[in-house]
Amino acid sequence: MTHIFHAYPAKFIPQIPKLFIEKYTKPGDTVYDPFVGSGTTLVECKLLNRNGIGIDSNPIATLISICKTTKLSSDEIIIANNFLLDIEAILALRPSNFHLQYDYLNTIDFQNKEHWFQNNVQIELSFLIKKIREIKNEKIVRFFEVCLSSIIVDVSNQESNTRYAYKEKSIQNFKTLNQFVKRGKMMIERISDFSNICSDSKIEIYTQSSEDVSFIPNESVALVITSPPYANTYDYYLYHKSRMNWLGYDVRKTQETEIGSRDKHSSKKLEINHFLKGLEKCFKECERALISGGYAVIIIGDSVIRGELFDAKLFTKDLFAKFGMDLIEFSSQNLKETTRMFNPKFTNELKLEHILVFKKN
Repeated sequence: MTHIFHAYPAKFIPQIPKLFIEKYTKPGDTVYDPFVGSGTTLVECKLLNRNGIGIDSNPIATLISICKTTKLSSDEIIIANNFLLDIEAILALRPSNFHLQYDYLNTIDFQNKEHWFQNNVQIELSFLIKKIREIKNEKIVRFFEVCLSSIIVDVSNQESNTRYAYKEKSIQNFKTLNQFVKRGKMMIERISDFSNICSDSKIEIYTQSSEDVSFIPNESVALVITSPPYANTYDYYLYHKSRMNWLGYDVRKTQETEIGSRDKHSSKKLEINHFLKGLEKCFKECERALISGGYAVIIIGDSVIRGELFDAKLFTKDLFAKFGMDLIEFSSQNLKETTRMFNPKFTNELKLEHILVFKKN
């Protein structure tokens, strides 16, 4: 379906939320993900006829999540296809003066732009942004903003989606437009299939901190399923920095609101308690929103901060115990067996990843 629209660090496989949604909820129930990331949980909610609420402080995350869970009508699919045909017409001609002709569009400015993007790439991205924002349908605009976002790292001098380091790539003229069209075609095919089979369940997505979600009514959620940041492991804002710069989002605000980041615990030297306080506020809101007898499924990894190993299972269990919720089942495995994406500097032979299931009394 739409799960593969956009790369996202450390997203969990869709089979995990699918398993627990089917196990602990029924059609029409509401599922809440307070660290929604790229929307894996919410896509499964739409496919399984559950309502879903997703929160994330990263605007790229919520943009992706909204796009992946929004049905498009047959008329909207036609609009999207026609938009790509217009770009393909340019690619068929590959006019030699294209980059001179559209250089005037290259007005989006941010720090070190020339370092991270070749001039021809800047012009092609600027051209695409202009064309996207001329579309009258907001859903299609959002759809192609995600399409554009998904290729930005590939056509930049950023090494990869999970490594913010310079690597010269020598991007040829029109490669950016070609990548956009290729990705767009795949996305249209996927969203067409998704729109035909998904339910009409209600999905709500908010760009904000999950520490205060008082707008979610008490005892209105049947299941919480989420994967909080693994403390001192990722800088989500950093991997999406170029995307936020091009799409006009506030990088600094996203950096400041992110909890558990390497920026917080390695660069700024904050102790683990800073992370735990944020998690406690989030989990307290989860307990408040859960119905009596509701469940919370937490996928979380151990952390190493300045050489000290913190047991995520233990402190998550203790946090939920404060709210009268019991750990009823769990599984754990070594993090090195589940991912190769972590920087070796932040790994440890003893680090485990845990799936923890809590029940509200």
